[in-house]
Amino acid sequence: MHGSRFLPALIAALALILAACAETASPTASQTASVEASVEPSATESVAPSATEPPASEEPSEAAGEEATVRLSQFAFDTEELTIAAGTEVSFVNADAAAHTVTEGTDGTAAEDPIIDEELGQGAATSFTFDEPGTYQITCLFHPSMNMTITVE
Repeated sequence: MHGSRFLPALIAALALILAACAETASPTASQTASVEASVEPSATESVAPSATEPPASEEPSEAAGEEATVRLSQFAFDTEELTIAAGTEVSFVNADAAAHTVTEGTDGTAAEDPIIDEELGQGAATSFTFDEPGTYQITCLFHPSMNMTITVE
């Protein structure tokens, strides 16, 4: 009965492999800090998700300087409203396991001729400079409940 001895050994080996994979999936503090310190991630750059995410804010926030970062986490933008100065570069970082888009539009529908329409896989990032004053609605085409407003002054 070699099969009866082999099955428990196979299950134990698979459990060890899964445990090792789970350990490598968690970012270290230095990985998380390096992601938050990154100012110009490329669309193909890999970034580690943060282990603790702040809840989505309903309060408008103002970006100091010429750069801002918006994280996509737990199927939401980490801020619902962002107020920035014209010429500010906004980086969008996908900290979710699922793919998302950063698209000008609302409720999962793109605006006509959107100024930004980028698909971000897990850990990917993209940046866009908002040069023109105005109000921009941003959505995820894959998840219509993901919406935010960027006000450029």
